[in-house]
Amino acid sequence: MNRPSQDGALRRRLQEVTEAEDGLQYLALLNAATRECPNTIALLDSPYQIERYTCFVHVFEFTEKPEYAAIASRGFNVVFAGPTFAHWLLDKQLLTEVLEAEAREGDLVFYFNDEGRVKHAGLNLGSHRVESKWGKGNLFQHALFEVPESYGVKARFFKKLPYEKAFEYFTRFAKENGTFLD
Repeated sequence: MNRPSQDGALRRRLQEVTEAEDGLQYLALLNAATRECPNTIALLDSPYQIERYTCFVHVFEFTEKPEYAAIASRGFNVVFAGPTFAHWLLDKQLLTEVLEAEAREGDLVFYFNDEGRVKHAGLNLGSHRVESKWGKGNLFQHALFEVPESYGVKARFFKKLPYEKAFEYFTRFAKENGTFLD
């Protein structure tokens, strides 16, 4: 699904939010953006320390998993669950794409830029709602395109990967990218 054009002002303001230097500034900018551009964004309580995970780590359920951390912390952190891993999954045809109307709660939502590169990920909640972690910031529930403009202009939906399968794929990805595993 392509981004609707009427949300441009909100998405630009949300981009400023994600570029904030600290948590207080982040929340102040989010509140200002909400006053200027009404939206349905809701801050969620995270069960994990916000700075310890990304949107991709969140959607694949790798947050605070010791086996994931053991691989992602090797070397210079060059192998981790991020956009490169998402593209690897797509290139290997390991994800099953579904139409938005067929997507179920918990399915993956990937956001793509104009060049077709994955920039962001969230979890489908149904009814055009998504749960996603924004950069260094917080965990949110929001409408499909109530995200910063740098997160992409197109959203595609994929069936949820069970944790075991996602970790198996991540292990393969790590090995193919030079991480030596015992």
